Amino acid sequence: MCLDIGDKRIGVAVSDPFNSYALPVNTYTRKNLKTDLQYMCALAKEKAATAFVCGLPVNFDGTASVQTEKAQFFIEKLKDATGLKVYAVDERCSTCAATETLISQGKNREERKAVVDSLAAAEILQGFLNEKNQKGVNNMDKENKKHHCDCSCEHDHDEHCEDAHCDCGCEDEEIVELTADDGRKLKFYFVGTIEYKGKNYSAFEPAESIDGIDDDDLIIFELSGDDEETAELLPIEDEGLLNEVFEEFCRVLEEDELAEEAESLEPDGE
Repeated sequence: MCLDIGDKRIGVAVSDPFNSYALPVNTYTRKNLKTDLQYMCALAKEKAATAFVCGLPVNFDGTASVQTEKAQFFIEKLKDATGLKVYAVDERCSTCAATETLISQGKNREERKAVVDSLAAAEILQGFLNEKNQKGVNNMDKENKKHHCDCSCEHDHDEHCEDAHCDCGCEDEEIVELTADDGRKLKFYFVGTIEYKGKNYSAFEPAESIDGIDDDDLIIFELSGDDEETAELLPIEDEGLLNEVFEEFCRVLEEDELAEEAESLEPDGE
């Protein structure tokens, strides 16, 4: 059973009995820790689950975030409550991929919101199953104990402190403050800027709990000028254009991730 853990919702997916493919199950709306764990225990028993795969939300550069710590806390409680093995795996781009699929099916924002978490869980689980079937569970166990950061260092998990930050001097992804219409100062992670059809667009992820915005939402603005330091952020009112820009961000992020994987597989020079 796979869980895509969010502050408000948890997407659930399961594998077939032969661990070949993933199937979305449902999206659970969170109540409180005790109720959430009771629900997951009952569902695991109903589905005859033998292990959990939990998506670990990290920054786009692979470093830990506030959401990483929240997910790790829930994972530890899940282990205690169920007694089952729990694999924590990188969930970068899973929600992007699920949303892109729903957009291609013509689903509107409300329709996507109802099912995107369970589809994201299925994306995470399918990736895990593919890698597990290719490399074997022993390699997965070894990788699961390592913490990766953007400086390419690699440490055993036990050597790290509770918040999963390493001591190599690397820094978390850039956090910026944006001012809402009502004057509130809200913290976001800056994801990046892309050019699309002659205009520049910047994307952000919530770095704190914000009413009306999910923790894994990608917030996209149009830049009014060429200079990122002084340019004004403009909301994108056209939903069709917003979907196009979102898909372009997903494509760019996926290319970057594939490039990083390819680079990591290159043999070291002598």
